[in-house]
Amino acid sequence: ALRARAPAVCLEVGGGSGCLTAALAAVLDRPAAFFITDINPRAAQASQQTAAANAVRHCAVVQTDLVSGLASRLAGQVDVMLFNPPYVVTPTEEISSSMIARAWAGGVDGREVTDRLLPQIPILLAPGGILYLVVLPENKPEDICQRLLAAGMSSAAIISARRAFNERLMVLKAVK
Repeated sequence: ALRARAPAVCLEVGGGSGCLTAALAAVLDRPAAFFITDINPRAAQASQQTAAANAVRHCAVVQTDLVSGLASRLAGQVDVMLFNPPYVVTPTEEISSSMIARAWAGGVDGREVTDRLLPQIPILLAPGGILYLVVLPENKPEDICQRLLAAGMSSAAIISARRAFNERLMVLKAVK
């Protein structure tokens, strides 16, 4: 279904290793412009290496906070957005305590980083654009869905859930 949409612009926010973009490129198996952002310079470098190792062509890795380095350039153009945010419930201070903590520390309800991106999602997505967001039950996914719908998304729902060790991970899909 995703391949049939023929996405032209794909964005992974906070890419870390860049493995989601590599997987998406393999699934799409067609030319597209891929963008990966990460605030951590080591993660940005890892994303670049993963893209190269997996022959992801037309991939730009940008070291930036969420989408601040790309927001104006990509407004209204993103067909697929992937976001596996720092979702672990932690004290707010842990979010900025170290580069590695930023990979998992989500602050209050594990949502502080996600909540910063939510208002930008409808602006970045093209008409019919899709967001895939990884969440935990502690992140209050129903509230995230309601916020996305209120911001103009046409649909938002949990499409998958599974246990990974001690976490119950879910994938939230929202369509503009």
